[in-house]
Amino acid sequence: MPHEVVEVKEIAAGGVWVEGLQQSACGSCNARAGCGQATLSSLGKPVRLWVATEYVLQPGQQVVLDLPSGSLAASAATLYGTPLIGLILGAAAGQASGGDVAALLVGVLGLAGGLLLARYIANLKRHQWLPAIVSVCSEF
Repeated sequence: MPHEVVEVKEIAAGGVWVEGLQQSACGSCNARAGCGQATLSSLGKPVRLWVATEYVLQPGQQVVLDLPSGSLAASAATLYGTPLIGLILGAAAGQASGGDVAALLVGVLGLAGGLLLARYIANLKRHQWLPAIVSVCSEF
């Protein structure tokens, strides 16, 4: 699992807000001179994230986050793909059974069902997808 060193920015109920610089694979890519991602990465856009923790931390401390492998892709596929598939299947079923109005209505129902299913799956996988603080760096 990848690890990232981030800085605690704010203490919140049950966790902390951390901030780190967005990284990319541009350091190992030979095409970085003509790549937009390399330019955006050089701007150093900070990424802010809430992380649940039991640690007693102070703003300014650095911590090491454990980022579950594939969690971003899996959560994005679930949260965007499931409702989209529900919409497409609903619209196709509605079109086959009754025409355009039925396709619209059943498609919207399929979208709603997909959203509910995505929410259910996200709640089941929440602990597998969330980053966690694995250690606190030496005092600042």
